[in-house]
Amino acid sequence: MSDRWRIILLATLVGVLGLLWWLGERRSAEAGPRTFRKQLVAVDTAALQAFTIIPPRLLRAPLRFERDSLGWSVSQEGRTTPAFSRPLNELLSALHHMRPFSMPGPEPATLERYGLTDSLATKIEIPDRDPVTLRVGITTSGDEPATALMREGDPNVYLVPGGITWITDLDFKGWIPKPMVNGDPANWLRITFFFPGNIAYALERSGAEWLVDGRPADPVRVEKYLHALSVYYGHDLVDPADTLHARPVYSLQVEDSTREAPITLMIYDVGHRLIARSNLAPAWLVMPFDAQEELPRMFRPPSAFEQH
Repeated sequence: MSDRWRIILLATLVGVLGLLWWLGERRSAEAGPRTFRKQLVAVDTAALQAFTIIPPRLLRAPLRFERDSLGWSVSQEGRTTPAFSRPLNELLSALHHMRPFSMPGPEPATLERYGLTDSLATKIEIPDRDPVTLRVGITTSGDEPATALMREGDPNVYLVPGGITWITDLDFKGWIPKPMVNGDPANWLRITFFFPGNIAYALERSGAEWLVDGRPADPVRVEKYLHALSVYYGHDLVDPADTLHARPVYSLQVEDSTREAPITLMIYDVGHRLIARSNLAPAWLVMPFDAQEELPRMFRPPSAFEQH
């Protein structure tokens, strides 16, 4: 074979190999979007009227969420309560545009690792325009948590930013709102603290400033405290009968320009622990109150607000 034909054959071979490589890359690029979803789910949360959270293996009865003119409620086995807005809003925000950043894969070991097997995963059934069922697995730890999810009909595990597992793990009692002193601090005029021994003092708005017992208060300290107070909820419930022989020891009263009566939080001593009751909640709703953490956080001395 002459050198000329060798060169022609070699060039042809290189051309064929190049074509095969290009076709392979193209198929890979085309297959990528089909296997890795840019958006796991997109729910029109403004139009959404209902959805259901189903615990793994039905360890508890499903939680049915429904919206009417009064807002969202949650029901389970004949019991119904207004849904706690904080976790509900966080969950709906996550469902609005759920964009994965990683796809660990469909292998059984991967499903087990991320808590997405039938026996471990919680399900969210969403009867949207495009009905979808999501499996919710674990939320990773660290500064940038992610939640593992699967979409029915797709065998792959996806990771999405943020953590919603704590929300889908809430039981019925966890969805009951447990207000303490909530509202908009912009409407608050005066906060009065009552301590044992008939000791009391007040934070009072004076124009754009706050006064503590009549003296100018530190605006940064006051702002931080009022914000924390406005979004603080109880974390559990206790038997309302516990208040029958309880002794009131602390109370906090907030005068709000949008309310006829002040917001009042009462703290009771029941002998070996403290419990709390707020007039923002039904009379039957009584919450435990931690003397080591919650008490110093909410009932601060005047010095906590004074300027230095």
